[in-house]
Amino acid sequence: MKSAATATPPTNAVKRAKPQLNVYTGLLVVAVLMAMFGTAVVAMMNMDVSGQGPFDMVNAR
Repeated sequence: MKSAATATPPTNAVKRAKPQLNVYTGLLVVAVLMAMFGTAVVAMMNMDVSGQGPFDMVNAR
């Protein structure tokens, strides 16, 4: 006789579904990446205009 600890699991066990990428999660990821890219572009343009650091304010003359 086999003990209960070594018994094989039943063959009709419920299989778990693999998580799927939600459409809204994908849109959120795209929006965050676009915001990060946009921030980097604005910071680089600010460095070109001011000649200072990326997030320093440009003084009007």
